[in-house]
Amino acid sequence: MHYTSGSEMNRDKQKLTKEIIKLLEEDRPDYKSAFHSWWYNTRDTGGMRLTSTGFQLMKRLKFEYWEFEFSEGFAQKNKRVILGLDRKLEWPYYYGKKRIAFFGSKEAMMANLTGDIELWLANNFGS
Repeated sequence: MHYTSGSEMNRDKQKLTKEIIKLLEEDRPDYKSAFHSWWYNTRDTGGMRLTSTGFQLMKRLKFEYWEFEFSEGFAQKNKRVILGLDRKLEWPYYYGKKRIAFFGSKEAMMANLTGDIELWLANNFGS
């Protein structure tokens, strides 16, 4: 099966977690275990950042995603960027060592057109 980033993925980790569990044909985890292993920030107000486990699951289920590669010398542990993504992105994303995987096509396109993740966050979402 192939899934695209539809509106059901938009900014609702709880609902998305439940829907993904339904998609799993075997070894379905309970909701609490899934929620805590798939999402980086599990607070209600936390962002849509996936853990590596969550990202691997989304890839295995063939959710569509787009990558943004960091420029050479980019500080991967840039807390301002991580916080900005967490606060501003409406769709799930994975923040890796050399790239971000966006599950929102518009967010991915705009970040890639800008070419600089910090500039993109500043220009599109303010401070």
